[in-house]
Amino acid sequence: MFLALFLAVSLYARSEVEAINLSLESLQSEETLMDTAAMDPTLERYRSSVLPLYRRYLATRGDFARIEAKFVEAGIPRFFALIPYSESKFNSSSRGYTTAGLWQFTKRSARNFGLKVTKGNDERLDPDRSTEAAIRYILSLKKEFGSWYLADFAYAMGEGKLKKLIAHNNSKKISVLFKDPHFPSGAKAHFAKTLLLDAKIHFSEEDSSVQ
Repeated sequence: MFLALFLAVSLYARSEVEAINLSLESLQSEETLMDTAAMDPTLERYRSSVLPLYRRYLATRGDFARIEAKFVEAGIPRFFALIPYSESKFNSSSRGYTTAGLWQFTKRSARNFGLKVTKGNDERLDPDRSTEAAIRYILSLKKEFGSWYLADFAYAMGEGKLKKLIAHNNSKKISVLFKDPHFPSGAKAHFAKTLLLDAKIHFSEEDSSVQ
């Protein structure tokens, strides 16, 4: 236990460790950073990406505040309102290979949660409509998997993939699932970036001004 604590504190300042733990707690994780050593390499890998994302947050705080208010009203942790920064750099016109918008919905997921996706009207690109769909989707994932952190895993990798990982490991713990080589690297990146950004914005006691 002492070694795990030493490694955690050596990677992060103590206040940063506490902020990350508070973010994990908000997601209903019973584990702290000290318990999730398997997550450390991923967090360290993406730690340097947080400052650019934080700068983007500062540049878009007005639009973000409107989105965050919708999540608070729906009873969803504020962590989830930050997903657009890790998924699309908070760019509503962003397009991936099969995804689009702030929330990077696929066409199928968008339609499943009430968005119109046609040649002349792609509501994935509408910040308000897509945010409302994201809230419906995240609430459905929370109902299906039982905890907020698992809802985020499912959002990032898909429900079917997460179900297989849980069944294969016979566990829902972050410390166990992150060790599985079949945990998608993209889902790890998504969770790490959003967790670190959430810790910095919502739980850090340090001066959050950009250096």
